[in-house]
Order: sequence, then C-alpha cells, then structure tokens
Amino acid sequence: MFDHNKHIGLFFGSFNPVHVGHLALANYIAENSDIDEVWFVVSPQNPFKNTSELVDAKHRVNMLEDSIGSYPKFKVCDIELKLSTPSYTYKTLNELTFLHPNFHFSIIMGSDNLINLNRWKNIDEIMRLCTIKIYPRPEYPIAEELLTDTISIIDAPVFNISSTLIRKGLSEDKDYSYLIPKKAHDYIKNHGLYKFHH
Repeated sequence: MFDHNKHIGLFFGSFNPVHVGHLALANYIAENSDIDEVWFVVSPQNPFKNTSELVDAKHRVNMLEDSIGSYPKFKVCDIELKLSTPSYTYKTLNELTFLHPNFHFSIIMGSDNLINLNRWKNIDEIMRLCTIKIYPRPEYPIAEELLTDTISIIDAPVFNISSTLIRKGLSEDKDYSYLIPKKAHDYIKNHGLYKFHH
C-alpha cells in the first residue's frame, strides 16, 4: 500500500492513564476531518510536571496499545521515548519528517495550549514542519487573532475529563471502569498502578 501524502494528526500526551476522553476526541477527529490517522505520541517525563505520579512509559504505551485495539486510524508512537530528553517538539517533528517524508503532520492541541505557543522552543521550525489543529477546551476560548494559515480550529466535542482526576479517583478506590477503556482498566488493576501511597 502506498502512503503518499497521508495526513497524520499528532496527539501528544503522557496518557497517565489513557482515558475515554482521549480516545473519543481522537476518534471524532479521525472520522470528521481531513486527518487520516491519529498517532498518540507518548511523552517521557515532562520537566515541568511533578513526575512522582507518572507511571513507567512502558505501562503507558501498553495501556494505549490495549485500548486502541484494531481501529485502523489509531497508532501509538513511542518516538519521544527513544530521543534524548527533554523531549522538544521540534526534535520529534524533525525525526518524524525524516522517517516519513511523504506524510503531512499536524499537531492536535487543546485551546488551553494556544496562548503559550510562542514560548515553545524553535516554534518557527515547528511551524515550518507541520500545521496545528486546535480543539476546544472548556474555559479557554480560542483567540481568533492567533489563527493563521497554519493554525486552524478543528471542530470537536468537548470532553472535560483529566488524567489527574482519574488518578485521584483510582487512588481513592473509586470504580472508574466507564472513564477508562476496559482493557486499560484491567491493565491498571492487574499491575496495581495508581494505588494511593501514604
């Protein structure tokens, strides 16, 4: 099969853990936009985040793999786990465009990230390598003046679920079996992840 000019949406995140909001959003975008596939780009430790709650990348990749099953428009991408840290987006994009020269990449990001975009390292290089698709997040209206030829809004329903909320609930023994994909939920239970430690 020839993949010439396939349009790939890059959905970056720690997926700690993956939840139905991630999958539902990506599923909607994959079925209702010009994006052919959504790749879940698993982030290593974020230098700006408290990492004590971040489970090992191997577990996060496994949970994603289990959750996406055989849906052909989803792929788990562990490229950032193989690059030097900290993982800068421009480095990831350079590597992806080198590996897949015929693909067109778009970063899928929430409207809460748009305001800080100009602070990203080598943002000019990022904008040269890809386009950016902004989806709505509650309480973060999209400032029209920030939209350009390469930054556009992607229509998608709002899913206000956070991994932080889910981790907190799991640590309190809440049953979140409808907020986490079943296979990921089973994986968490089987591996004893996100248990509350005194």
